[in-house]
Amino acid sequence: MDIIKILIQIIYVVIIIYVIYQLVRALLGGTWATENIIIAGMGIILAGMFVIVGFLINQSKCLGKIDERTTNIGNSLSSLGKDFKEHIKNHKK
Repeated sequence: MDIIKILIQIIYVVIIIYVIYQLVRALLGGTWATENIIIAGMGIILAGMFVIVGFLINQSKCLGKIDERTTNIGNSLSSLGKDFKEHIKNHKK
């Protein structure tokens, strides 16, 4: 799984470098038309959005697990407190 992520990142970086190269060529009188540069830039932005969405989905899964664990710990501490109060009441009698 990590190899796939690294491969996708490398491809993404290569595409960005290629678009920058074509942009520099266009500025210096190269072959790419303005429309092609804009379309390539939009493609990079769209690919970046997919990366960001994947990151956010991963973060929400992690936060959901943390929230669930926190709730479970809170419930455990609450029941422990109730048990301790009952224990103290039984020993005072």
